[in-house]
Amino acid sequence: MREHSGEEGSEGCPRAADLLGWSLPEYARDVPSLDWLVERLRSSRPDWRLLESLVRYDAAGYARRVLDRTDACELLLVCWLPGQVSRVHDHGGSSGVSWVVRGQLQETRYAWGGDRLLPDERSAAGEGDFLLERAETIHRIHNASRHGAVSLHLYAPPMVGMTRYDASVAQTLDAELALRGVLRPPRPPGVARVGRRRPPRAT
Repeated sequence: MREHSGEEGSEGCPRAADLLGWSLPEYARDVPSLDWLVERLRSSRPDWRLLESLVRYDAAGYARRVLDRTDACELLLVCWLPGQVSRVHDHGGSSGVSWVVRGQLQETRYAWGGDRLLPDERSAAGEGDFLLERAETIHRIHNASRHGAVSLHLYAPPMVGMTRYDASVAQTLDAELALRGVLRPPRPPGVARVGRRRPPRAT
């Protein structure tokens, strides 16, 4: 699994109004709640051809791209190849919503147990699903499928930084899940499963 996060700026990107059918609010007072962000994204009328033209995968790790940003919020596009995973992280005090627009993603949320972060909840999100990320959310996203995934993220206020927590937490979780048979290395696309041949029956 690879965690490198490639990031591109918004230069040359179409505005949110072109992508989603509405403009990002300009001022923090125009974003009353996380529920408001969810409903705003849910009511979008995406230009799928325009969005598709922005999809870029990076073999080194999941690729983040800021599409639009105001003082109130920012819109990001994140592209995940099979097996790519984020580190355990928060969002620097920002709240947000993630919309899986292609493929499937797994989210693992963490909670503090004393001075340690412990896996608390795991869920799967498919195409069309939303993941809520509150200011206190600490989580990890993983594309455990055999296909690429794409997600749109809307944060308020714009993120000024993310705390990335000890990588050993994620490695411990991987080991636990692998023992349960949850995480299996994805088969490369187009590679057929090789079956075991039976020896010919004697006549």
